[in-house]
Amino acid sequence: MVYLVKRPEGGFSYVRNLSNGLAETLSGELELSWSADRRKVGGGKVLKIALATGDVNLARQRWLEVHPQIEHLIGFAKDTFQRKHKRPAAATRLQALPREVIRQIADDVYQRILASDDDETLSGRPADLTEIMLGEMADRYGEEGVDPIDAKREAHRREMDHLQAHVRQVDRYDFEGAKQVPSLDSLISKGLPIDRARVVRDDLSAVIGESAVEAVLADIGVELPHKHPDRKLLALEVIRAGIRGHQAVLDRLKGTAVPTPLQAPPPIVMEAEPGLRLIEAYETWKTEQKPSARTADGYRLYVDRFIEINGDIPVSAISKKHVRAYRDALTGCPRSIPKEKAGRPFWELHSWAASEGQPMLSRATINDKAIGAISAVLAVAVRNGEIEINPCEGMKFALKEGEVSTRKPYDDGDLKKLLASPVFADGHRYDAGGGEAQKWIPLISLFSGARLEEIGQLRLIDIKSENGIVYFDLREIDDTPGQSTSRKTKSSRRRVPVHRVLIEMGLLAYAEDQKKRGVLRLFPDLREYDGKTTHYFSKWWGRYARGFVTKDKDKTFHSFRHRAVDELRKRALYPVAQAVLGHHLGDTTSGYGAGFDLASLAQAVQSIAYPDLDLPKA
Repeated sequence: MVYLVKRPEGGFSYVRNLSNGLAETLSGELELSWSADRRKVGGGKVLKIALATGDVNLARQRWLEVHPQIEHLIGFAKDTFQRKHKRPAAATRLQALPREVIRQIADDVYQRILASDDDETLSGRPADLTEIMLGEMADRYGEEGVDPIDAKREAHRREMDHLQAHVRQVDRYDFEGAKQVPSLDSLISKGLPIDRARVVRDDLSAVIGESAVEAVLADIGVELPHKHPDRKLLALEVIRAGIRGHQAVLDRLKGTAVPTPLQAPPPIVMEAEPGLRLIEAYETWKTEQKPSARTADGYRLYVDRFIEINGDIPVSAISKKHVRAYRDALTGCPRSIPKEKAGRPFWELHSWAASEGQPMLSRATINDKAIGAISAVLAVAVRNGEIEINPCEGMKFALKEGEVSTRKPYDDGDLKKLLASPVFADGHRYDAGGGEAQKWIPLISLFSGARLEEIGQLRLIDIKSENGIVYFDLREIDDTPGQSTSRKTKSSRRRVPVHRVLIEMGLLAYAEDQKKRGVLRLFPDLREYDGKTTHYFSKWWGRYARGFVTKDKDKTFHSFRHRAVDELRKRALYPVAQAVLGHHLGDTTSGYGAGFDLASLAQAVQSIAYPDLDLPKA
């Protein structure tokens, strides 16, 4: 039951934290059946009513006596507070809460905790938290054995523990202490008759609706739709601000000089401008483009970043000025974010990265990924007539020499070292290499230029034959678990003929063996992670190549693709090679006709040759 607290010595109390507005105006008396005197309440941010019993069933009965009276007093206090502050009867209804307002609210929570500590120190009177802890410690150890400083320290530690527990379950957090409404079964199992359980459940539903999230929104005159994600974000930021505040008080008790910030004026919230929002445009992009889950999550991160930096403005209002602000702000974003800071607000990460000297996102990454994501989303809005021009056009950084990451192809010396390495020369297989994938994936890329993930996703049904030409069919997109496929771009959907060298080395025989095993993938031992089939293989390859091929940082698995491109370019087959490689054909005439036929593609692939390599046969 909410607000029902068992004290360390075994007794039960009704304990309820009040928002600042309610604490200011709530007052009254309670009639308690177990006490001859009426109990006065009010004047503090914490209501604590001793239920005078250690028996849980009796405590529940007394809770049912106390709670409705408290609810009545709170309802009256709300009306009083509203009249006193002349709060408008109708709040501004928003579709989203600006991130700047959320940050201001969180900063105010932090400031109030430290200001309360200042008042406690200067006045010599214990604050509510300390007073509650003093009472509990007095019950535990006796009046003489209680040190107010120890009580204060323990009180703030307990608050921190409470908040840290809820930061992992923000959906269940309620600032007045309420949790999710219990089921009827759970209440009945605690001894309540079904009729009483229904009444209690209805009461709790009403209570949970009045959380401090509601109180905070009411304080700034805002109504936000229920279940809106910004409610969760507001809750999360206020919890985090509380953790920082209580930690700051504990630091003060250790002798650290922690200043109290000046109290900021209440945030001003304007009603949101009408129009399509960026997050809605993102959902449209996702529906139309059908990206992989990994790509969709990556784009969503950059959409959220854009909104954090510029606010949730309509896409029609997004200008080059907003794109520039977004682009420039990201230069202060850390390249990698540790797990404990995942999900933290952008500006908090920005400040942390600067103070800790963390490596920042490169301008090339900002161009390709950050601006690229927003540009792709807005391109759909342009196509659908929501906006006339894409404000991201022309807004990428002009990169200097050395800023662009260049990938070098593997040279003949690298390839000879590769073939002399344990996987190829001795048939050794590493646990992290995905079984036979560690042999075939590099060779397939070397003799086709296919991308790592394209090869890793190959299914046995993707190996086909037409007019005597064996090819990999990379045209299908499938989201079936265990055999999902995705393509990087539209032009990536293509047919790639299998090189005769791979057939001579036994690739098709290997595929037949996999069919007999009854598996779906060509390389079934690859372990998927976060929607990427070759995630672990890629990491293994980096270690393996550095150990046996080259330590050149500009040579990665993608170097196989670069080498295949060079071989095709040498033979003046680059136009058809674009189709083999899955590159976009950018000239005007490339858009005409049915494209290159399979025989032309096969001719290009079969021209790839490495005469100086001694390749083993099957």
